[in-house]
Amino acid sequence: MAEKETKANGNALDFDQLMHELGQYRKFHLINYCLLSAPLFLSAVYGLNYVFLAADVPYRCVVPECEAANSTEYNPSWLAGALPTGEQEKRCYSRAPLDDQLPCQDGAFTEELRACDHWLYASNDTIVAEFNLACQEWKRTLVGTIHNIGMLVSLPILGYISDRWGRKRALVLSCTLVGAIGTLKAFSVSYEMYVIVEFLETVAGASAFPAAYILTIELLGQDKRVLTTAFLGILLVLGGLSFALLAKTFHYWRTFILVVYPPSLLFLSYIYLLPESIRWLLTQNRKEEAVEIIIRAAKMNNVTLSEETMMQLKMEDKIKTTEEKQNLEEDKGLWIQVLHSPIIMKRLAICSWWWITCTFVFYGLAINSVSLAGDKYTNYMLVVSVEVISVVTNALVLDRIGRKKTLLVAYTICGISCVALTFVPKSIPWLKTLLYLIGKIAITQAFSGIYMYTSELFPTHARHSLLGCCSMVGRIGSIIAPQMPLLAIYIDWLPSVLFGTTALIAGGLMLTTPETLNTRLPDTISEAEHIAAAPRVSPVSNSETHHGVTTS
Repeated sequence: MAEKETKANGNALDFDQLMHELGQYRKFHLINYCLLSAPLFLSAVYGLNYVFLAADVPYRCVVPECEAANSTEYNPSWLAGALPTGEQEKRCYSRAPLDDQLPCQDGAFTEELRACDHWLYASNDTIVAEFNLACQEWKRTLVGTIHNIGMLVSLPILGYISDRWGRKRALVLSCTLVGAIGTLKAFSVSYEMYVIVEFLETVAGASAFPAAYILTIELLGQDKRVLTTAFLGILLVLGGLSFALLAKTFHYWRTFILVVYPPSLLFLSYIYLLPESIRWLLTQNRKEEAVEIIIRAAKMNNVTLSEETMMQLKMEDKIKTTEEKQNLEEDKGLWIQVLHSPIIMKRLAICSWWWITCTFVFYGLAINSVSLAGDKYTNYMLVVSVEVISVVTNALVLDRIGRKKTLLVAYTICGISCVALTFVPKSIPWLKTLLYLIGKIAITQAFSGIYMYTSELFPTHARHSLLGCCSMVGRIGSIIAPQMPLLAIYIDWLPSVLFGTTALIAGGLMLTTPETLNTRLPDTISEAEHIAAAPRVSPVSNSETHHGVTTS
């Protein structure tokens, strides 16, 4: 193994041991956790904003014989006789009058239907009324699809920037651009302008969460990944709840945008406040910059690094072995090496299906939540709140029974719950809601776990690029998800069956990849190909001396 050979030459730094020496929950780390929590929190606010900004609103035909085109009375006494009885028909058609002289009376309309050319909206809160999207349901659902196409484009671009020029640059670029471009949506003068800005905003901002997540994970040793992933999951829940509360407080879509997006411009300050990933700097042979951050962290945390670690940090960065040369060549022709590795390619394909499943089912269930019985804001908050169960469950089991078993169970429960929804009669709404929530809990658990599991399967040299590739392909699921409400109009049971089937297939594929419990994050492709469990390094207490390091 490359790791052993380089250690034998005294020229390799054990990063996990270094993190333990620095103390992973002291001042330096806590400050960075707080800094990284802000973009993670806001990503939950931005990620599904179209659920409310492009939400459906009640509307009906304007009956020209009975009211003016600019009428504001939504439910006049004569309306029932003027519109057909079908839910969809009454939105897009009206009945022809029997007599032009006395049309607005009971029994004064025929059964003949005519298409509407003007509509009256019950609310102007969303773009449906603003851009007159009545009877064009595909335009409304297309906003979500365009949003997720933007994510598909964004992830490989920002992933490359992250692996090539640094995690911090990718994060700052993504967070500030989403604030600037997203604010422009408030000034949209047409539907076409709105969807173009929606696409550009997502291209700019979709990678904020992956960049912040990877920065956080690379700040840790192996035994803190699960706990910190749980912390990130809680932040997403809080962000989702805040999103619903903000949408409920600021109903009008332009006001919501002007309140939520401009604060992201403050992330420019992270250029000076946030350090680069130490692990990334070391893999890029930028040892001087890494050492500067390590020394600063040690001072802030009030710890003394061991003599062995200090020697490795001060050692001249010379290439002494053929193996080290090979490791430094990883960045050159990285994708050629990936293509030449059947193990990594197989893993990439399987991970991509997991991501397709997670995005398809997660976003599909979230989008459909606003159509459940009751207040749409309350429903959304309920669906988001139950994600806490997933986060806590992952924190308890991922480090006990392993990643594979946890994710296998989550996918299976989600699949069974979604398929079972199709067999529940409408007369038992509580059971339908219960199965819906169970499915949402399970897919959230899978989504939370798959982020960590995928990052553990790929090497540091290409972690963000390969994670971004999986996430990019996974956006196929989130692109299709917004169209599920449209599909349900024609075949109401089909979306649930599609959700369940993809989840069950993902669970089956979980049996084909290695367990990463108690393993070190691989730095090279060869290490990733031969993932094997490594002994845990026990956390160092405040009064212990461990491997030559004294903490105070």
